Amino acid sequence: MRFVSGLVALVAAVSTGAAAVHAEGNRYGYPRDYHSDISPVAAYLAMQRADGTVMIDVRSVGEFAGGHAPQSYNIPYPRIAGANKDDPAYRAMSDADFLAEVERRFPDRATPIITMCQSGGRSALAANILAKAGYANVRSVWTGYLGRPLTDTNGAAVDANANGIIAGVTPGPDGGAPLADPGDMDGWAGFHQLPVSRAIDPERVLPALRALYPAAPE
Repeated sequence: MRFVSGLVALVAAVSTGAAAVHAEGNRYGYPRDYHSDISPVAAYLAMQRADGTVMIDVRSVGEFAGGHAPQSYNIPYPRIAGANKDDPAYRAMSDADFLAEVERRFPDRATPIITMCQSGGRSALAANILAKAGYANVRSVWTGYLGRPLTDTNGAAVDANANGIIAGVTPGPDGGAPLADPGDMDGWAGFHQLPVSRAIDPERVLPALRALYPAAPE
């Protein structure tokens, strides 16, 4: 009887709008104007289809050079270079400039576009800019390229790949900063183990920024 009464109360709460509010799309709870979110694997499969789907990696030049999805385009937003605004190397990309760069390369508003960043935040913001400008088929990779540490049901970080390292938890040599371990992260290049490239295709980066990218590795 308690279950039935509880269920009745829940139904009543939903019908009156009193139920808890849920975020719509993306792990950061940002408003979602773009079409939908997408997993790394689904994004990879979409890139294999011959429907003109393009991926725009909005990470900084340095992040992109460190590894990216093959055939992705780098249009950095909102950070072109530098770690943060206190970094002397910091350079920013405005909303208007980002949109202009996308429009220049992909003028057709029906182009299927997938945005990706490091962990799903910047890509959602970039996707919203495109959607508001009339791009009708924009999706954001939920986890991003690297992602966040995988956790168990209690929220504790786990050694998902059983290599003896828990990302962000296992201390470095001599008790130094915790070690990183992409295999324990939920993004494209981590636990999903999707293809990664470090080659810089001049045709897939902005002409004005080409000089910022390091030479391709030997």
